[in-house]
Amino acid sequence: MISSPIRDPGSFRDPSAYVFHDGSRIVRAICESSINEFQSNFDSGIYEYLAARGLMIDCQRIEVDNRTIGGLEGARGEKIAALFEHPKIPFISYPYEWVFSQLKDAALAHLDLQLAAFEQGFVLNDATAFNMQFLHGRPVHIDHMSLSRYREGQVWAGYNQFCRQFLLPLLIEAWSGVSFQSIYRGSLDGISFDDALGILPRHRMFSSPSAMIHVYLHAKAIRNSARSQEKPINPTKLSPKNYQALLQQLRDFISGLQSSRRRASLWDKYDGSNTYTESMRSEKVAVVKDWASRFKPPMVIDICGNTGDYSNTALEGGASSVVLIDNDAASLEKAYRVYRNSDKPVLPLLMNVLDPSPNMGWRQIERQGLASRAAADGVIALAAIHHLVIGGNLPMADVLRWIMEMAPTGVIEFVPKQDPMVAGLLSAREDIFSDYTEDLFRKTISQNGEIVSEHFFEENGRLLVAYKTR
Repeated sequence: MISSPIRDPGSFRDPSAYVFHDGSRIVRAICESSINEFQSNFDSGIYEYLAARGLMIDCQRIEVDNRTIGGLEGARGEKIAALFEHPKIPFISYPYEWVFSQLKDAALAHLDLQLAAFEQGFVLNDATAFNMQFLHGRPVHIDHMSLSRYREGQVWAGYNQFCRQFLLPLLIEAWSGVSFQSIYRGSLDGISFDDALGILPRHRMFSSPSAMIHVYLHAKAIRNSARSQEKPINPTKLSPKNYQALLQQLRDFISGLQSSRRRASLWDKYDGSNTYTESMRSEKVAVVKDWASRFKPPMVIDICGNTGDYSNTALEGGASSVVLIDNDAASLEKAYRVYRNSDKPVLPLLMNVLDPSPNMGWRQIERQGLASRAAADGVIALAAIHHLVIGGNLPMADVLRWIMEMAPTGVIEFVPKQDPMVAGLLSAREDIFSDYTEDLFRKTISQNGEIVSEHFFEENGRLLVAYKTR
């Protein structure tokens, strides 16, 4: 039973269907104008075929009463004809929050879906990276409305979009060593060809037939089209063989790309080089596991979680899924490879919590920022607050309140100033952080919740506190 569904604020562009949710279930409301085509696609078995191959999220029709249907309408006032349910993605993420391997896997999965669909007589009408989401560590397409039947001779409508949102960001990091995320975050349309051509090395461009076709000549065609607005250019029709060859050639090209990001990581070996001995680390693991076992949080956010060791600990203790947030790409690449191959529900996201993803898009609601998405069931912030307070000049009470607002329970670690990690942060600057004390740490947590357990390490003076809000 769907109870009081509301339309997702980011679902408004496509007038043929809209996404609704009631907090626990996700439904796609198909409008009267498009129900015949969608039902035909559904009856063909194409959605089931792609879902069975892990390429598209599942879709099942649900029977609801006329009162429920009548109470729904689209963003333009469209009447709804039918509802279809999808599995709920634990955490919606965006391509500018992914590391290179995630975007590459999403691009390959997108092309694999197109190739599989084309063999069944279907194509995608668009190629936005925002339609790819991670479920159980793997990218999956979530927009069934993008699929339509292939028409003889048609061109790939999403070709330009695919290049801007998948290919160009990957090439920038693979060939220039420049991280793509901050450039990508600047525009929801992806990276422009002009920007990419200003960054990509010309010798690589002209020595690669694929880049020459999909980047240089593609950009030239766009410029020529812009100059010929008074005489629209009709796109060349593609034979079925050439349509399929285009998809396969792009897939082969992208599969060979590797990141050449130059910045060396300071943190991908952090867990083995910090001030914890092996026995102390075992105690820390036990604290996190006991907390997760006690509260069984469905979704946990791991702040500054590095390579995700304690994300795994939370899962072992009873958490259902974890979103791992860190600002170090090398650490997250390592975490992504580990969890992708294990199928464990850990989603690594590249994000600086001092400058997290903001609300973006139309009316600043189309893509939600971290604060709007971070309504978790549990949070772990281990060896994190000293980076925010001392590294980021933030008031400690504000940092703790911000962490506790994410979830009703969690584990937070206090690292004292005498710890080598904190001493390193303070070595090149004046200690102006009078609020960074264990007393204020305890006091702030107690003011905003309840300390349910704590563990003090005599060896290095660190303190682990598990809390719950009242």
